[in-house]
Amino acid sequence: MILEGKIGRIIVEENAIQHLKEEVKRLNPSKVCVVTDKNVGKIWFENIFKEIGLKEVEKFEIDAGEKGKSLNTASRLWKKLIEGKYTRKSLIIALGGGVVGDVTGFVASTFMRGTYFAQIPTTLLAQVDSSIGGKNGINFHGKNMIGTFYQPSFTIVDTKFIETLPENEFLNGIAEIIKYGIIFDRKFFYFIKENIETLKKKESDILQKIVEKCVEMKVEIVVKDEREEGLRRILNFGHTFGHAIEKLSNYRIKHGFAVSIGMVMACKVAEKVTGFKQVNDVKELLEKTGLPTSTKIHIDKIVEEMVRDKKAWYGKIVLILPQEIGKVTIQEVEKDEVLNTLKDGA
Repeated sequence: MILEGKIGRIIVEENAIQHLKEEVKRLNPSKVCVVTDKNVGKIWFENIFKEIGLKEVEKFEIDAGEKGKSLNTASRLWKKLIEGKYTRKSLIIALGGGVVGDVTGFVASTFMRGTYFAQIPTTLLAQVDSSIGGKNGINFHGKNMIGTFYQPSFTIVDTKFIETLPENEFLNGIAEIIKYGIIFDRKFFYFIKENIETLKKKESDILQKIVEKCVEMKVEIVVKDEREEGLRRILNFGHTFGHAIEKLSNYRIKHGFAVSIGMVMACKVAEKVTGFKQVNDVKELLEKTGLPTSTKIHIDKIVEEMVRDKKAWYGKIVLILPQEIGKVTIQEVEKDEVLNTLKDGA
């Protein structure tokens, strides 16, 4: 599958990496720098280097995990680009998961006010979500507090990468896949439910079909609302709770796991606010995959952190709340209402 438009050129297929050379050639960059983390670099950099087919390809490694998504990392990369005489016609490729993609995109968008940028997501979460749509950023007194909207020239989504993923990283992406069904496509939610065992085995046909569908949905939403002023906000379902949980756990709880817990919390609030009746359907599907649906972190602390979230407008908590599977609404909810609902175990 190849999609083209304002979100750049996106290629989704098994062995999609074989298109890398022609995509790089199309841009004709002056220099190429591949940004990766220490784990991914060990496994995939040499393959990527060969596929690019150019002699002058440099590697820049960052720390794995959220600690790599820092101002210090961005500063080191800016310095490397300046000292290496990179220009606006140079290409910076993000090879890795969401952290690598976010920080690389942020640096690419700000270096000389924007240089060529490409995404090669190697995790399921990055393939179905964070690599699509042009959101970039670093953590600074909170998750993604400093960032930009900047679309890559191309994105190569190769489902072959998923075969080498550790189980925890695979589950990390499943949470975002289930999210799409809840917010946007009822049939897709029940398709996942029917095929969850096959998906957990990483069978290539079902994996390819699901990744393609998620990318299509994300593109459809982003094209209609690139800068998150309306429709795109529904992609934050479960994330306001989730980001607070991530931060309070000092990022020991992975993004997808935190979002899984956050989606259940949002569904419980929706049960009271919108009359949502399928909390158990959501909870059961998440639990079937092996994802968590609750946390020991106290709800008071979570809600306090949520008030500081960048999605909180005018000091109120903004939540994406399902009305039914496949349909959500954006609601401002008072802090006390969230607290009371979740404390009551609604």
